[in-house]
Amino acid sequence: MKKGILIDVNNRTVTEVKVGDYTTIYGFVKCDTFDVVSIGKSEDVYIDDNGLLNLNDNSMFFMINRYPQPLAGNGLILGINLKTGDSVDTKLTVDEVRDMVTFLTLDEVRKMV
Repeated sequence: MKKGILIDVNNRTVTEVKVGDYTTIYGFVKCDTFDVVSIGKSEDVYIDDNGLLNLNDNSMFFMINRYPQPLAGNGLILGINLKTGDSVDTKLTVDEVRDMVTFLTLDEVRKMV
C-alpha cells in the first residue's frame, strides 16, 4: 500500500488514503479512465481522463498551485519513482496539499476562461 492524498471536490476535503495497485485509483478518482499530470519532479495527480466530457451544472474542479489550469473532478496525489516510473508514497503532507488547493464550481471556472 502506498500513501496517497485524495482531493475530494464534492466534499471539499483533502485526506490521506492508502492506495493499492492501479485499480484502486479508479475508485478514489471516481472514473473509468484516468490520466496523470505532474505537479513537480516527484509528485503526480491522477484525474478523470473524461472529466471535461462529462460536465454538468454540478461539476466541481480544483486548482493546485503546481499546475496551471483547473482540473475536473477528484484528484489523487502519489509520488513517482523517476528511475522506474512506478508510483510510490507521496512526500507531501495533507496540510501542504490543503494549502495548495482551491476548490471551484463550474461557474467559477467559466468566469476564469
